[in-house]
Amino acid sequence: MFVYRIRPFSAMAALAVAFPCAHAQLKEPASQTDRELVALVSKRLSPCFTTLGVKRDFKLAPELPTESKISAISLLPASGPMVNDGYAYWIALHESRAHVYVRQVGGFGGTHKLYGPIDINEQCS
Repeated sequence: MFVYRIRPFSAMAALAVAFPCAHAQLKEPASQTDRELVALVSKRLSPCFTTLGVKRDFKLAPELPTESKISAISLLPASGPMVNDGYAYWIALHESRAHVYVRQVGGFGGTHKLYGPIDINEQCS
């Protein structure tokens, strides 16, 4: 079972920093198919994105595509121990449904990183 390991207030505050301006809120998937796809990809990728950091080398992206190119933005459950200065993650589904972007926020120094594009078939274990 995957558990969100951040407090609601912390999640919203970090979200405003993670996706500034147009990306400052969650974007609900438009269809049941997109909702299921986001859940499936989140389940596959969650083991790679832990409260202590990223376990694999993913390509860094310079910026998130424009809001019109993003179909959904959702919290990505972080695996690992609960720590005060741990990382939180958000997953953004590209309109092509072929890849996602993952935003990492947190840590002792307030890290902000964007990983992607990541193929939706990527599997972490």
